[in-house]
Amino acid sequence: MPNQENAEFAGSEPKVPFPKPERDIDLYRRAIATLQAALPHGWTLTSGKSRSLADAPERLLVGAPNGEVASFSVIPARGVLAGDAARFADGLSGSDRGFVCARYLSEPVRRQLDARGLSYADATGNTSLAADRPAIWVRDRGADADPWRGPGRPAAQLTGDPAARVVRALADHSGQLTVPELVRLSGASTGATYRVVETLEERDLLERLPRGPITSVRWQQMLRAWSSDSSFKDCPTVGYFSPEGVQSFVAKLAKVSGHLYAVTGSLAAAAFVEYAPAHQVQIYADHGEALAGALELRPVDQGANVLVATPRSAAVFERTLFRDNVRLVAPAQAFADLLAGTGRHPQEAEHLLDWMTENAPEWRTALGAPTVT
Repeated sequence: MPNQENAEFAGSEPKVPFPKPERDIDLYRRAIATLQAALPHGWTLTSGKSRSLADAPERLLVGAPNGEVASFSVIPARGVLAGDAARFADGLSGSDRGFVCARYLSEPVRRQLDARGLSYADATGNTSLAADRPAIWVRDRGADADPWRGPGRPAAQLTGDPAARVVRALADHSGQLTVPELVRLSGASTGATYRVVETLEERDLLERLPRGPITSVRWQQMLRAWSSDSSFKDCPTVGYFSPEGVQSFVAKLAKVSGHLYAVTGSLAAAAFVEYAPAHQVQIYADHGEALAGALELRPVDQGANVLVATPRSAAVFERTLFRDNVRLVAPAQAFADLLAGTGRHPQEAEHLLDWMTENAPEWRTALGAPTVT
């Protein structure tokens, strides 16, 4: 149960009962206020010295009723990403304990702080404090969303061309890689790549060493998150009818040249693992009308067995493969498109994902040392 002070934040649309903390000392005071409210009876909090009026104290002392004291190194932070947890932990010496105080700590960030053994409190009441001696474990819940994120600043999403390029590059490759290497692999700009990497860190979808390489990618979860933000269904699409049926249409498609396209969905997945016969063809095309004309397709409002989409990102044409002279999207792209689809498509996506997980070396190109995902 949240304490009374934190009840304004927990379990509802977050309110802002006080101004946004700006200085380190303000972050610390709000964090201590939420922590103090959650402490058991008889426990005390004492602050060490501050270097200046704006700085937070360097140490936090937690006193037990029997006189024992647990000392924590205070780590003030404003915007905290999941990847920062490793940097905070690495900055501690020996057996020192760390206490992170921040405006707001998202759930992925809190999970990473917990995994690194760091205590924390944010200004909304999300609190965790643990020590072996004296033995104490305190936990409380605050806001589920940042109350200071303005209405014009939506939560970070994996939409647009840079996100597609970066996500696909990370999914299609395994092993450690630096952000500059990711820029080269993805084709996205340096600034956009860093922003997407930060979003992935914030959503706990990859781990990166402080000022170092990306060490692991949770590619299955990343593709799921990306699919929910951007997929085939979000692209401008025209429906066509091929009177010869799907299989005859695919045979005709194999003879087409001079058109940039890539088949996705069920047909692309079937190149790796069978699920059920496809009754519709989904195609990304650089010039959809020209491709449809070359294939003598008729546009229809209903009953389409061929869908031609104009991609929002050229990433759909990256690392494609050919089967029977038909160009197919990479498995990661096919999975994301199927997962966001309707009918049986999500089940097909899970079937494909099982194959992708069991046969990762067949479609993920190794870069340097292998990574555990």
